[in-house]
Amino acid sequence: KEHPNYTIDTTQADAAARAALAPFDRPANDDGPYQVQDALQTTMQQNVGIVRLEDEMQTALAAIQTLKQKAATVHVRGNREYNPGWHTALDLPNLLTVSEAITRCAIERKESRGGHFREDMPDKDPAFGTFNFVITKGTDGEMQLKRETIPEMPAHLKAAVEENR
Repeated sequence: KEHPNYTIDTTQADAAARAALAPFDRPANDDGPYQVQDALQTTMQQNVGIVRLEDEMQTALAAIQTLKQKAATVHVRGNREYNPGWHTALDLPNLLTVSEAITRCAIERKESRGGHFREDMPDKDPAFGTFNFVITKGTDGEMQLKRETIPEMPAHLKAAVEENR
């Protein structure tokens, strides 16, 4: 479409519409959106809860990969007007992305800090207080985890924190 200041390329919008409608066109199978969502919720609660163990988190990471494959094949019935199954199918990729990011960061965090406890690494490691984990999308489309240094706390804030310990 033409506009005096720019040209709109509808290719991306058309691709997004096709992706959004795809669950209606897929063959029916046993992996509906609610089943995948429930399996993800159970996986995260059992394996990446407040008390964590590395082997359980690795189990969760493998399960998330399997659930991604299932999410890509979910079928929904009905029409586009208020269809919670369709809405769940559209939410699944985001739920899986966030779950994978949480799990990858939790695996790399080799300590216990704040409200999250590594039963296999119960001690606090001061080094982990100097950076944040950041997830980006790599050129291959996969998640890339990196450490981003936290700027040193200003002296007046550091004094206040130390005073309240």
